[in-house]
Amino acid sequence: MVPESIFSQGQMPTLKEVLASREQRAFFEEEISKTNANQTLISLKCNIPGPVKYNAIVRQISEIGIQEVKNAIQANKWKVTYEKLMDLDTGPEYFVVVDTYPTAVKQAAIMIEDGSLLGQLFTISVFYLEEGKMIEVQRMEIGYEPRTCMVCGDEAFECENANVHSRDEIQKKIESILQEDGRVRLD
Repeated sequence: MVPESIFSQGQMPTLKEVLASREQRAFFEEEISKTNANQTLISLKCNIPGPVKYNAIVRQISEIGIQEVKNAIQANKWKVTYEKLMDLDTGPEYFVVVDTYPTAVKQAAIMIEDGSLLGQLFTISVFYLEEGKMIEVQRMEIGYEPRTCMVCGDEAFECENANVHSRDEIQKKIESILQEDGRVRLD
């Protein structure tokens, strides 16, 4: 059984802090991209609904995602030129720059996100710089379907934008994913 504290105990940043963190992440991603021109930036964060954005369980989920990214980098023999993990109240954020083509990296990211139940809890963004402008590689640009909703299997973006599922429903699904996957210690 998953303890009730999974979504009730931990760091609960304010909406203002969450929005500021999002803005700071975008700025940081752009700075990394400019500093590492002609390379590809991978940015990983966890999809955690509700007020609690960071606790021991979220940390474990993040560590698994980071390891999955590192495994993909190693399997593809990509050269890492920059790496940083930030443990923030708004959730862990991992950044790594590799010296390879962004489409290959996005394909690997999609395999991680779609390759296991737990992968649904990661957002892995892939960026590159083109003429001084930061570009994010989108799934559909490289021939993949949009992400699916972890609750119903429809298109995730549409479910999120229309608030199709309650926070409680999504959290119950996450609890189910964690139990079924078994890699995260829930006690």
